[in-house]
Amino acid sequence: MEKFKERRIIKLLKKSPEDGVHMAIDVYGSAVKTICTNILKDLKKEDIEEAISDTFFKLWKNIDNFKYDKNKSLKSYIYAIARNTCFDKIKNSNINSSLFSVDENELGVSINMEDEYAKKHNEKIIKDTLDNFKEPDKSIFILRFFYCERVKDIALKLDLSEKKVENILYRSKNKLKEELIKGGIIYEEDSRNVK
Repeated sequence: MEKFKERRIIKLLKKSPEDGVHMAIDVYGSAVKTICTNILKDLKKEDIEEAISDTFFKLWKNIDNFKYDKNKSLKSYIYAIARNTCFDKIKNSNINSSLFSVDENELGVSINMEDEYAKKHNEKIIKDTLDNFKEPDKSIFILRFFYCERVKDIALKLDLSEKKVENILYRSKNKLKEELIKGGIIYEEDSRNVK
C-alpha cells in the first residue's frame, strides 16, 4: 500500500505538481512537522513553518533525482530533505555555535571547552567534520548528540535498524575523535593516552 501511495505521489509531482504536493502533505505532513519541530525547537514558529513548506517545495523541485533503485523509499527521501532543510536553517541562524558543543565524555577525549579560543577552534573542527559526513551519518550523529534522541527513535525516524544506527554512530564518533586529536585543542595528558 505504501509503495502504491509513493508511486502515485511521484507521478503527480511530475505531471500535476500542485496535486502531488497536496498528496505528499496529506501523507507525510504530520511526520515532517514533527521532525522540523524537534530539530528547530530553539527557533521561532515561523521558522519551523517555513522549514516545513521548504521541505515540500524541495521535494517537488528534486523529484527527478529520486530513484527507487538507489533511494530506500520516498518516505526516507522526504525525511532527509526535512532534516537537511532544518540543519541549513540552524547553520544560518544565530544559535549556530551552540549546535556544535559535544559532550567530551561521549567521544572519549577531554576537549578544552573552557578557553574561548579553544572552544571556537574545536567547534570549527566539529562543524567541518560533520559537514563532510554523508547521509544518513550526518543526520544520525546530529539527532543523537545534539538533540539527545534515543537510538530507537532515530532508527524509526530514518527507517533503519537500531543496529545500523549504532554502527554509524560508532564510526562517526571515532572519525570526529580522530579529527579532534589531529587538529583540536584537547587536554595534554589525555591526548597521550588516546589510542
